[in-house]
This record gives sequence, structure tokens and C-alpha cells, in this order.
Amino acid sequence: EGGMITTNDDHIAALARKLITHGSEKKYYHDFIGYNYRMTDIAAAIGIEQLKKLPFFNEQRRKNALYLTKRLRLIQGLVVPPINPKHVFHQYTIRVTTEFGKTRDELVQYLTDKGIGTAIFYPLPIHKQKAYSEYNQMTFPHTEKIALEVLSLPVHPFITEKDMDYIITTIEKYQEM
Repeated sequence: EGGMITTNDDHIAALARKLITHGSEKKYYHDFIGYNYRMTDIAAAIGIEQLKKLPFFNEQRRKNALYLTKRLRLIQGLVVPPINPKHVFHQYTIRVTTEFGKTRDELVQYLTDKGIGTAIFYPLPIHKQKAYSEYNQMTFPHTEKIALEVLSLPVHPFITEKDMDYIITTIEKYQEM
């Protein structure tokens, strides 16, 4: 729960204020259907405590991303993300190209069978989304190709080197099959 909206548009600001209080500007008078997006005191207290851990979480994610990158970049057909010292890697997304010898979806199934969690963020390019229907007929070959290649691997702060070694060796073994 929680979040933030910033705007320099008074109309958007007023609309956002209404939206988070069930669509009402005045208590019990609703101009439209809204939601209860107000953060509870408990959620705020937990959030404040979690923020104290953020530097550790970010540093661990960076270390984990670097560890994965050093080994995964050696596997033919995998494209790893560039390492930037300020990047916090809320996701660690690789690309599984045709040079890997197997499709991304085949690799996902194999990793799943071996107990390794993966995620495919943004599987449908934005120009193919219903919300952008006026662009659905357009073609963006690079975007469409990359959407079929991206795969996110675990990089969270509590993953161990042993876990990452297992992920890496499982990918290596699968490519050799």
C-alpha cells in the first residue's frame, strides 16, 4: 500500500485527491466511484522500518547482479544487462537469443521444472496493448523480437551464491542438452 503522485496540474491533483477517498471531495458525497487508497498507520510504520533496510537491499541486489553477470555473459546466446554502479536491479533481465539454441519459453519451462523461479515482464509490447489499439497494426520488429527473448531471474537480496550457482549451472546444462 501507499505511493505518491506528483503533478503541476491542479486539475489532476484535485482528481487524484478525490480518487483516493472513494471519489469524494466532501465526506459521504461521491462524484464518481473511487477507491480507498489511503495508507494505514500500520502500513506506514512498516514502510518506515523497511526503508531503513533499503541501502542493504540495494547493495545486495547490485552484488547479486554482478555475480550473475560475470558467469552468464560467458554463455553463448544470453545477453546480460549492463552493470551500472547506481542500478539497483529490482529485476535482473536477460535476453535468450537464437544463438542460445533453445527458445526463451523452453528455457523457462526447464528452469521451472528444476525449481527455479523466473518471470517474463512485459510479454506483450506496448504497441500491441489494448490501451494503445490505434498502434496495434504498426510493426516494431526489434521490440517484438526482444519481447520474445526477455527473461528475469531471481536477484533479490536474500538469494545465496549457492542458489545463483545452481541457476547458472542449470542454464549451462540445459544449453548443452
